Amino acid sequence: MKENPHWKEPYHSLNQSIAILDPNGTIVSVNRTWATRASQLGVAPGWEQPGLNLFQFFQYGPHHLTYFNVRQLLEQFSHILNGDTEIFAVEFMAPTKEQELWFLAEMTPYAEEPSSPPQGIVITCTDITRLKRQEIQMQHDLAHIRTLRGLLPICAVCKKIKDENDLWSTIEAYLIKHTHAEFTHDICPDCIRALYPKYSSILDLPAQPE
Repeated sequence: MKENPHWKEPYHSLNQSIAILDPNGTIVSVNRTWATRASQLGVAPGWEQPGLNLFQFFQYGPHHLTYFNVRQLLEQFSHILNGDTEIFAVEFMAPTKEQELWFLAEMTPYAEEPSSPPQGIVITCTDITRLKRQEIQMQHDLAHIRTLRGLLPICAVCKKIKDENDLWSTIEAYLIKHTHAEFTHDICPDCIRALYPKYSSILDLPAQPE
């Protein structure tokens, strides 16, 4: 990896964790974010600086990173170095003492020139915790949404509905059971005229401006 002062400061300032491996799997460079997160995730000091061979680490261990599929990772490392794969991406959840954090790890070939064969691997890890929590919440909400479909048997006289257990219940009770609807009661104009005719004249008054 060529030393070039023009890229070093942006490289270390990125919010993404970045590590560069040589063809043998040894970490030859990490940015500051990678080192910080290695400490946060409890994998320091091994991961926070160059020198660790990830191929050997994943193949022989011992390690506690059970959230990785080791065989899949080693296969993808090989495909990238052979030029068979341009990118491999995987999401993983890493527990910490305070919370569970989600990351998107992406692995791409490293080459000094665009047309050169791979000379190593670039690994980037992006914190996607906020997006993952939103996704999990949406899945949770969708799992609790209940919809009404098909024909509903309804009494022609009292308007009660027969449910899937052949039990009759009011429309309000049925909808509360099968949806997230809540009810408040009012009286429509037709019922006011039928039940309270002496008060119905108020319905004929012009609407008052707000």
